[in-house]
Formats: sequence, structure tokens, C-alpha cells
Amino acid sequence: MHKKRWKKVLMIAAALLAVIVISMCYIGYNRLHTFTLSGHGKVKEEQIQPVWGSVKVIGTADTSVIFTDVESGKTYEIGYITPGTVGSVKLEPGKWYKVEGEGKLTVRPVNLRTE
Repeated sequence: MHKKRWKKVLMIAAALLAVIVISMCYIGYNRLHTFTLSGHGKVKEEQIQPVWGSVKVIGTADTSVIFTDVESGKTYEIGYITPGTVGSVKLEPGKWYKVEGEGKLTVRPVNLRTE
């Protein structure tokens, strides 16, 4: 009877440990791919590349956010965000985009390229 109980406790502990490890990896990965874009004007100095198909944006000002494909010039827009709200847009992975918007824009999960 005690062997079954210990086996059950160990299974639950292993499952909890796995959930904790996966959560920590996910949080760490998001931190590595979250950037606050700089620039004094509306157009930001850096270019972004989405890690997956969707990019989330948080801003410090009321603004619309426009992503422009560097190669084709095609644009994608998040209509309007206010400070503290999150907007998201689907972009093509593997392509680089210029970002345009007022204030500081924090984007994730993306790769960053500065020129």
C-alpha cells in the first residue's frame, strides 16, 4: 500500500517539476525576444523579425503601429493602442520590418536588427 502511495506522490512531483521547468523556459525565451524600440521620431531605428507569425506590441502613447516589409514595402497595421494595452498583428516569419509608431514601443517575440 505504501509503495503505491509513494509512486503516486513521485509521479505528481515529476509532473509539477516538468510544468515549472517548461514555464521557466517559456518566460526566459520571451524575455530574450522582447525589445523596446528607440527613436526620436515616429519611425524607429531598429528593424524587427517575428519569431513566429504573431507580434504583440505595448506602447507608452496613444498611437497606431505600422509594420512595413523592408523588401516588398507591404504594410501591416495595428489600428490603435493606448498606454498599457496590448495590440497584436500577424506578420510573415523570416522577413524584416520597419516599425512606425509614437512613444516607446515594446514588441515580442521578435529578433532585432539595428542599422
